[in-house]
Amino acid sequence: MEQMSAQDYERLVKLIAMLSSESDGEVLNAVSAISRLLNGYGLAWSDLLLPRKLLPVRANATEGLVEDQTDGGRPPPLNEATPAIMYRHLIGSRNVSPDAKRDVRRHATAISEGKVTPAIRGELQTMYSYAILNGHKI
Repeated sequence: MEQMSAQDYERLVKLIAMLSSESDGEVLNAVSAISRLLNGYGLAWSDLLLPRKLLPVRANATEGLVEDQTDGGRPPPLNEATPAIMYRHLIGSRNVSPDAKRDVRRHATAISEGKVTPAIRGELQTMYSYAILNGHKI
């Protein structure tokens, strides 16, 4: 999963502070800038309530999902891809929209704790097959 850079995080903090401005124009500009910044990382406004998703120094619950790549980063076939591998490829893919990445991130805890249900596995496999293995945009 792409982590927010320290520079972007500092910018986000400054933009959030601007939300308390007396100037309506400044508040609207801050809202717009925050939305663009969050969308660039596949995040939603609701993700601000869970700051550990923003920087690794914030006790990121998904940092264990990134595995060493011994295959040069090529995606393995569906029958060899673990949920963590599918997660990593989906989050890192340009074929996956920010909205779809939000759907994938919903499963981060289950994957990191090894509690992947058949429904989660099926959703990951469908997205992985379509976007990663077949190269379609979702």
